[in-house]
Amino acid sequence: MPADTGPRVRRPARLLGEWLAVGTVLSILVTGLILAGGLRRFDYLLYDLVATARPRAPPDAIVIIGIDEASLARIGPWPWPRQVHADAIARLAAARPRAIGYDVLFTEAGADDAGLDAALRASPVPVVLPLQFMVPGRDGNAHDDIVPVVGRGAGSAARIGQSTIAPDEDGVVRTLTMAVDGTRRWPQVAALLTGAGVAEPFQPRPITAPLRRVDERLVGFRGPPGSFRTLSFAALRDGAIPDDLLRDRIVMIGATAAGLGDQFSTPTAGRTGVMAGVEIQASLAADLLEGRRLRRAGTGAAIALALAVLWLGMAGLLRLRPAAAAIGGALLVAAALLATALLFAATGLWVAPAGALVGVLLAQPFWAWRRLAAVNDWMLAELAELGGGVVPRAGRSIAADPVTRTTQLLAATIDRVDELREIADAAIRGLPDPTLLVARDGSIAATNTAAAALFGAAADFAAVDRAFAGLPPFGAATLADAATPWRGEHRAADGSIRDIRSTPWRGPDGAALGWIVRFADISALRRAEAAREEALQLLTHDMRAPQASILALLDRNPELPPALAQRLRHLATRTIALADGYLQLARAEAGDHVMVEVDLAAIATEAIDELWPQSQARGLRIDGIGLDDEALLVGNHQLLLRAIVNMIGNAVKFAPAGSTVSCRLAPEGDNWRLDIIDSGPGIAADMQARLFGRFRVGPQADGVGLGLAFVRSVATGHGGSIGVTSAPGAGATFTLRVPRASAPAPG
Repeated sequence: MPADTGPRVRRPARLLGEWLAVGTVLSILVTGLILAGGLRRFDYLLYDLVATARPRAPPDAIVIIGIDEASLARIGPWPWPRQVHADAIARLAAARPRAIGYDVLFTEAGADDAGLDAALRASPVPVVLPLQFMVPGRDGNAHDDIVPVVGRGAGSAARIGQSTIAPDEDGVVRTLTMAVDGTRRWPQVAALLTGAGVAEPFQPRPITAPLRRVDERLVGFRGPPGSFRTLSFAALRDGAIPDDLLRDRIVMIGATAAGLGDQFSTPTAGRTGVMAGVEIQASLAADLLEGRRLRRAGTGAAIALALAVLWLGMAGLLRLRPAAAAIGGALLVAAALLATALLFAATGLWVAPAGALVGVLLAQPFWAWRRLAAVNDWMLAELAELGGGVVPRAGRSIAADPVTRTTQLLAATIDRVDELREIADAAIRGLPDPTLLVARDGSIAATNTAAAALFGAAADFAAVDRAFAGLPPFGAATLADAATPWRGEHRAADGSIRDIRSTPWRGPDGAALGWIVRFADISALRRAEAAREEALQLLTHDMRAPQASILALLDRNPELPPALAQRLRHLATRTIALADGYLQLARAEAGDHVMVEVDLAAIATEAIDELWPQSQARGLRIDGIGLDDEALLVGNHQLLLRAIVNMIGNAVKFAPAGSTVSCRLAPEGDNWRLDIIDSGPGIAADMQARLFGRFRVGPQADGVGLGLAFVRSVATGHGGSIGVTSAPGAGATFTLRVPRASAPAPG
């Protein structure tokens, strides 16, 4: 077999290149489709679905007077005499509406124009009339603006606006323009009726220039035809409409009869398929009254949305399994459409989502094709590399056909892997302790007989999963954790206690593939430790109980000679201290403690407070230096507190009355350094070497000699150290060093 020259990274590198290529090609494709308008009809469909999902109720402030079939039958065929319209304006003006929109073209002279002019001059409310654009215009003009022949005189209530309705490419009306710029600006009829303006400044254009549409708005349709309050023109003419229905409202008059031709397809047209132009104008007026500004975002926003969603989908395809990626793609499409709908509902801005949806939908098959091609090429390359060391089994000839030869190499490689797996399984099965081979995704790759006996059937790993629950790194493992040895403890259902140790399991390239996990039965050891703890409890109890009885007898017999009573009390108290110190030391040396993040500064402050009565009794002052800031480490609060109390207590015991004991905390590299400084008699050099042993006391000490041994045990258990610097007559400095929380954990 050829020598291994390093990690095999061709497959990931090839896949990443294919991924970038697919994403780039799709980005260019989607951008091109958006710029070319190839997705416009799809966008229209999506907009119609969103815009009509929950239409708003039409406002009560708008009333439509429809020129309907009943009116044509009652008054006569179209066009009507101008006097009919004059009478209608007079009737409406008497009801005092807010404004009147008369969506009828009066661009040609009629016999009764004088009467209509008079009605317009007499109206106390504005009457908005539409003009007509002729494109192309006469005499080489780009357009002619044909204004109404009535309402031109001074004092007339007439206002001139445009009511142009231009469907989209699919023949459906979705937008109206707020103004049309030619030689002058012609505002939208709905804008004049509601008093809405156009922010964009007017720029005069020569008559030879085409008309310019300004501030195009999406129309917020309020439902199917007839959603607005609509009254018949015939009822108006007959005086059958109460003034209260018209007063202070915007009244819009227009054709609603199908035969008059002013009908357009809209997203909410419903079964009829069309909606009257006057109702479309009323829908825009309703938007303006409510302050809604519905508009389409530019092409740049659509491209940005499409590319963002596309690359999110591509990231999912790269990271997820095919089934999960397909589900994720569907969810991403739904999320993009939902986000677009929510943005439109909240701000009135419609960002066309078709490009985003098409990009994600195309990414699935494109990526599946390129990924399969990359994996196939990688497999062929790996088989070619293994070809020198893997041959078909004896008796099988090597085929000349490339496809058959590749198949034979693959089969031979699988046979070789099976043989190696059998060897590994046999080695694991022969181990005396329950042992598992755990892949880095947490699955069990192999087990042995002892593990099967411990956890049940070898094929059922539910018990193993429960054993791993909450045990890092098997719970929420990251790939990096596989390279880190780990040790833990687990109590099985039968009451036995297992010491769990893991060792990284590495592949040929040195990368960690998982763990080899051993479950050693330490039940007997734990029982021995429990017995030891019980013995300690009994021992200390047997030591404490008689001494406590002696102290009680001394309190009840004051007739004893004072010197004798004091001597007995001292010996009993010293024996109790010996029992307590021995118990604390034994527990500290046991090493089985809960370690959490604690604040060493707070613990030192607590120790100073605990020793305040003793220091006050001797007139001492204890200074805490550097204790205002946090000093975090991983440790056991109670053990550290006892250790620091012992250190400061020694200083209080030996310091001269009225002097100062300093407790100074500061960082030192990866450690916290806690110095306890006193000005006592000092310690000789030969005594310093034995100071932290058991039952070691100084020549002037009155103790049992376990306090500093306890401090040393706590320091060692926290991965730290304890030391002393002193000289006879120069006081002493005891220094505790423990690792900071950010430093490497103790081994």
